[in-house]
Amino acid sequence: MPPDEKEVRLARVAAIRPVATDILCYDLAPGDRRPFAPWEPGAHLDVHTPGGPVRQYSLCGDPREPTRYTIAVKHEPESRGGSRSMHGSVEVGAALGISGPRNHFPLSKSARRLVFIAGGIGITPIYPMIQAAAAEGREWSLAYCARSEAHAAFYRDIRGLPGGRVMAYFSEKPTLDAGAMLYEVPEGTHVYCCGPQGLMKAVADATTHWPGTCVHFEYFSAPAASWPPNRAFEIELSRSGEVLTVPADKTILQVVREHGIDVHSACEEGVCGTCETRMLGGQAEHRDVLLSPREKELNCTMMVCVSRAKSPRLVLDL
Repeated sequence: MPPDEKEVRLARVAAIRPVATDILCYDLAPGDRRPFAPWEPGAHLDVHTPGGPVRQYSLCGDPREPTRYTIAVKHEPESRGGSRSMHGSVEVGAALGISGPRNHFPLSKSARRLVFIAGGIGITPIYPMIQAAAAEGREWSLAYCARSEAHAAFYRDIRGLPGGRVMAYFSEKPTLDAGAMLYEVPEGTHVYCCGPQGLMKAVADATTHWPGTCVHFEYFSAPAASWPPNRAFEIELSRSGEVLTVPADKTILQVVREHGIDVHSACEEGVCGTCETRMLGGQAEHRDVLLSPREKELNCTMMVCVSRAKSPRLVLDL
C-alpha cells in the first residue's frame, strides 16, 4: 500500500454547490503546494469532518483533474454526526483533513459491457465510472433508484453521456426487479452496485449465479452477518516480537492501541480499508466486505478493526 494513502493532509474547500435534494458537492483544493494524488473511478477519501468523525466519501469529479477533488455528501438527519457537520459547519474557504484516495471498488479495464445499479447517494462512486466508460466507448447501462428525480444527483449529466442507457426507478418504495434484470449473464459483463442495504442485498441475491469476479459492491456500512462466537487468540507483532492476547470482547485494533501502537482507522466496520494490515503468518477469519474471496484465501492482509483469527496465533506486520 503506498505510504501516502494514510497521510492526513489539509484540503481547502474551494466551492460548495447543491446537486440534488439534501445533497451538496464539495470541491476540494490542496491546502499546500503539492498536487493531489491521482485517482481512478471507484476511489474514496477519508474526511475528518468538523464534528469529529472520520467518514468515507467517494470521489465523483474528474480523475484527470489533479488540482481538485470532488465529493458529494447527503444530509442524513439521523446520522452519527458526519453529514450534519459537513452540511452545517463547512463553508467555502474552510480546511478539512483528508487522507487517501484508496480504491476497493475499481472499474474493470477488460469488461466489454458494464451494468451499473445505484441507489440514492450510491451514485457517487458510479458516476466517474460511467464517465470513464463513455469516454472509452464501452457499452454501459445504469439503473438509477431514487425517491424522485430531484433526489437523483448527476441524473441529467449522466443522461447526456454517450454509449449507454439510463433506466430511472423514481419512487418512495423500491421498484427495481433485480432478479429479472440480472437473470441472464452476458459474457464479458461486469455489475457494479452501490446504495442502501436493501438494494445491495437484492442485487447480491440476484447474482448468485454470476461469476464472483464479475459482481462488485461498494458498501457505506457493514451488512448484517452471522459470525461464530468470538474467542481469544494471540497476535505476534513482527517488528518487536511481542505477543499479545486478543480477548473475545476486544478487537485486534483495540488491543494494539492499548499497547501504544498507532494503527489508522476510520469506519471500524470493515468497509473502508483504512486499517488494512499485512499478515505474515496464521489464518484470519475475515469479517470485512472489501477483500475478494481470493484475497481472503491468500491471507496476505486483513482489516484489524473487525476480522479475527481462525488459527491460535496471527503474525502481523506491526
